[in-house]
Amino acid sequence: MPAHCPSGQLLDQRARPLRDLRISVTDRCNFRCAYCMPKDVFDKDYPYLPHKALLTFEEITRLARIFTAHGVRKFRLTGGEPLLRKGLEQLIAQLSALRTPEGDALDITLTTNGSLLRRKAQLLKDAGLKRVTVSLDGLDDATFRSMNDVDFPVADVLDGIEAAREAGLQDIKVNMVVKRSTNVSQILPMARHFRGTGVTLRFIEYMDVGATNGWCMDEVLPSADVVNLINADMPLVQLDPTAPGETAKRWGYADAHGQHDPNWAKLASSAA
Repeated sequence: MPAHCPSGQLLDQRARPLRDLRISVTDRCNFRCAYCMPKDVFDKDYPYLPHKALLTFEEITRLARIFTAHGVRKFRLTGGEPLLRKGLEQLIAQLSALRTPEGDALDITLTTNGSLLRRKAQLLKDAGLKRVTVSLDGLDDATFRSMNDVDFPVADVLDGIEAAREAGLQDIKVNMVVKRSTNVSQILPMARHFRGTGVTLRFIEYMDVGATNGWCMDEVLPSADVVNLINADMPLVQLDPTAPGETAKRWGYADAHGQHDPNWAKLASSAA
């Protein structure tokens, strides 16, 4: 079969089908989280990509169409902060119009820091966005402002999450990066806050992202410690993976009978 002819299946080196594709629509962000884009590196002189170097929406859609023909079924839009890309809802509308060879719609989702979600949620949903993941590293305002390092209030992110719910976005997820010296105290408040809301809370181990975030092992709180901390306060039960090869571990809150209720926390070593 010619290399350019869609096979309907794209495999990795272990012969596993590739179903998900992340698309970064911008390298810019309005937060300066120390674990991701610290202010001392990403300052006013940092050489971001010029707009002309970014793929246009039409180019992204063309690539998505090609990947869809080879078996990709889920597209996650990321950044930087993707909502900084002007008119992003236009891209979502273009991607939502694509269909698999079987005629099925694609799963279009977005990862955001939530700062612009209140003003954008309904536009995104109307354009065809199905799901959203919001980064939120704590409920204590001082802790959150310190972590985003631009003095952005936690209340506005929570309001963005509520806007996503009001717009009808489904399967809303919240990612919390845990850094030992900074926000361990926020693990239980976050677990208590989102329990029973239908929002999936995911804990992310502080990761090395190269030479920009000053990573050191001493700042890593292992996911097992997070599980033990929550389990001591709210008993948990481990759930089965949702897909073969899933790296994240899923935990459900136990009910009075020791069985899991529908609202569960997902603890992961990387954002999924």
